Amino acid sequence: MHTPAFTQRSELMRALWSLRREFLVVGLFSLVANLLMLVPTVYMLQVYDRVMSSGSELTLLAVSLLCLFLLGVMATAEWFRSRVLVRVGVQIDQALSTRVFNAGFDAYLVQTSASPARIFSDLVQLRQFLTGQGVYAFFDAPWVPVYILLLFLMHPVLGWTAIALACTQAFVGWFGHRHTLAPSEASMKAQAEAQSYLGSKLTHAEVVESMGMTDSLRRQWANRHREAMENNDVAQAHVHRMAAISRFLRYVQQSMGLGVGAVLVINGEITTGAMIASNVLIGRAIQPIDQVVSTWRAIAGVRQAFLRIERLLEQFPQRDAALS
Repeated sequence: MHTPAFTQRSELMRALWSLRREFLVVGLFSLVANLLMLVPTVYMLQVYDRVMSSGSELTLLAVSLLCLFLLGVMATAEWFRSRVLVRVGVQIDQALSTRVFNAGFDAYLVQTSASPARIFSDLVQLRQFLTGQGVYAFFDAPWVPVYILLLFLMHPVLGWTAIALACTQAFVGWFGHRHTLAPSEASMKAQAEAQSYLGSKLTHAEVVESMGMTDSLRRQWANRHREAMENNDVAQAHVHRMAAISRFLRYVQQSMGLGVGAVLVINGEITTGAMIASNVLIGRAIQPIDQVVSTWRAIAGVRQAFLRIERLLEQFPQRDAALS
């Protein structure tokens, strides 16, 4: 099988490419889960437009049992998806932990500017991201056009409303990422430098104390720590401001979607069931974008961890032959 050129970029990329079958399985389970997420919408349409008009309790029972069964299948698909991602995280750790240890050890011996100890937390961060909520957004995002298409089938106004709301949410996410990434990276860098500085000095704690340099060491660490806290305060202010804006938009979107549907019901262009169902579909269309916005900091952090692991493994490849 032909190996894509991008996998030659680094050893880490090759390790991820070796798990492509597992990611494909996750994609298939995401396909099932997202298809069945339409079940509540269809159920609402049936209840409001068919059961309520006919008054048939038997129809309600049949539709409810079918809905319950399909929702059970959806929950099972999501559970299997999470289990596969946990397995992916474990396999990533097993494939790279020894390499990361050897590279970190070599980096410590040659006293590079990088923090060897931090690389282990980077690997943990990468593994945890693969099993967290942030990665689900990337598998759910391709279904946004499907939900929007269904809204267009209900009424073009509903489709354009969903597009406008999704674009607004995406713009807010992009704007927040652009204006908070630099302060967050500066904060993480300053904190890492303060911890690395203190850790390197504490290695020779007896010598430092015997030479009476403890006070000087504490002052230098305090300056670094204060700089890290100031950068963290700036980053947190940006993050909280963007989180407040995003939360405000989320509430506005819910109300606006229902309001647009209500106008169409008043004009006799859609039914009440379609109004309720369209509001759910609008929420589903925006949810992956909202997930990316809410987890952007974790995404930025894991990106930096990914790049640090790549650089370290590229800098110290000499143990590869010994390991194989």
